[in-house]
Amino acid sequence: MKSTQDLKNDHVILRRIKDIAFRCSELLYDKKCVPIEDIEIISVLIEEFVDLFHHGKEEKAYFPETKENKLLAEDVRKFLIEHEFGRRIAIMLKVAISNLKKSDFKTRNKNDDKKNLTEPVARFLRTYAIFIEDHTGKEDLFFDKIEEHDIISEEEDKLLGRLYETCKNHMGGQERVGQLKRLIEYLEGCEWMKKS
Repeated sequence: MKSTQDLKNDHVILRRIKDIAFRCSELLYDKKCVPIEDIEIISVLIEEFVDLFHHGKEEKAYFPETKENKLLAEDVRKFLIEHEFGRRIAIMLKVAISNLKKSDFKTRNKNDDKKNLTEPVARFLRTYAIFIEDHTGKEDLFFDKIEEHDIISEEEDKLLGRLYETCKNHMGGQERVGQLKRLIEYLEGCEWMKKS
């Protein structure tokens, strides 16, 4: 089923974002420098690609189509709760980034002050990375079960494809999705991502 495979393909991209978030978190915990602009890009990717685009497709199209199946309803309920959990982490990350931006490190000499402001950013990035790893793994098993049991008909699959297009257009269309993918490539190419 194309609609199910589409979501699994998104998971590959989500795991790339997860790797970036985790690496950034490690560096911040190790008191290494990551440009605040790059941290903000990670937050944008989480908000727009993960939540608005990918979770939007699941919540507005895929899950409503599959939750009627009694075998799947409990999994769908759990995934929706997990999506909300992810949103809460993302909100706390944005607040932590905002607090970090408001501080003026150039006039501070105390590493403790910087550590106190970078630690929440590192913690929320790590928490979000762990969330993505766990969540996508469970959803992939769910999608495998749907494909294995042929739960979605061809007609439903086509409908889901049209609904996915609506979700994509809602968040800015193919152009915005392309921009977000280029931002992932940009971050993967950053020097701080390559350093061991």
